[in-house]
Amino acid sequence: MSETPPSAEPPAPPPDEIQAEAERLVGLARAGDLRVRLMGGLAIRVQAPSVRRPPHARVYRDLDLVAHDKDVGALRKLLEAEGYVGDKLFNAIHGAQRLVYGAPDGRWSVDVVIDSLSMSHTLDLKDRLRTEGVTLDLADLLLTKLQIWETNRKDRGDVLCLLADHPLAAVGHPVAGHDTDGAPGAIDLVRLRSVLAADWGFCHTVERNLRDVAELWATAPVPDAPYPVDAQIAALLADIEAAPKSIGWRARSRVGERVRWYEVPEEARR
Repeated sequence: MSETPPSAEPPAPPPDEIQAEAERLVGLARAGDLRVRLMGGLAIRVQAPSVRRPPHARVYRDLDLVAHDKDVGALRKLLEAEGYVGDKLFNAIHGAQRLVYGAPDGRWSVDVVIDSLSMSHTLDLKDRLRTEGVTLDLADLLLTKLQIWETNRKDRGDVLCLLADHPLAAVGHPVAGHDTDGAPGAIDLVRLRSVLAADWGFCHTVERNLRDVAELWATAPVPDAPYPVDAQIAALLADIEAAPKSIGWRARSRVGERVRWYEVPEEARR
C-alpha cells in the first residue's frame, strides 16, 4: 500500500460540521454583542439551501468572518478561548485589516476581515454588521462574490444559488434571514444600487459576472428553483442600468476599459 504524499491536501470536513461550527462561533460573538458576521461560501450555504445539493454542492475548508474594528480584540479573545490558534506572523503583519486562525484540530481555518472586504474592489461593511441572523445581509453576500474580477466555478455557483433561493426587492435595510411569515428574505436592491451606482468599476465587474452566472444557469440550473435565475439576472441588470449614477461613475464610464478598473489581490478569497 502506497503512502499518501506529504503534499496531499487532507480531506475536507463534512459541510454540515464546518457550517455548524461557523454558526456556533458567530452565535457566541452575537451573545457578547460583538459586531461579527459570517460571510463567504458558508454564509451562502446558510442562506441558500440550493447550494447544499448537486449540481452546486461543494466542500469548504475555511470559514470567513467580518468584524467591526472596535470588536476585534474581543473576537480574538473569543477565538483563543475556543482553542483556535492565530497565525502569529501573518496576524502581526496584516492584523489591522485581516486575521487568520486555525481550528484546534487543524481541519479548517478562520479568516477574519476587518471593516471592509478588499479584493478586486472594496466593499465597506463596517456599518452592516448588526443583521438579525448570523450572516451578512443578503445583498452584501451577493456583492462579496460578484466583486471578484476572475471568478471561479464555486463563486458562480454560490451566486446562482443565492439568486435561485431569494427574491429581489427594494427593502432599504439589511436582510439576513427569512421574513416574519417564513418566506425567504429579499436581496435588497437599494443596497445594490447604492454601491454600484457610485463606482463604475465595481458595477462593470458585477455586470460581467452576472452574465457569466446566467451562462452557468443555462448549463447547470437548480432543479425546482423558487426563482428562475435567468429572469432574476435580467431584472437585476435592468435595475442596475436604470439606477441614477454618480458624477464619478459617469466620468469613469467614459474612460471604460482603456484603464484597468479592478485590483489584483495577492490571494483570491473563496
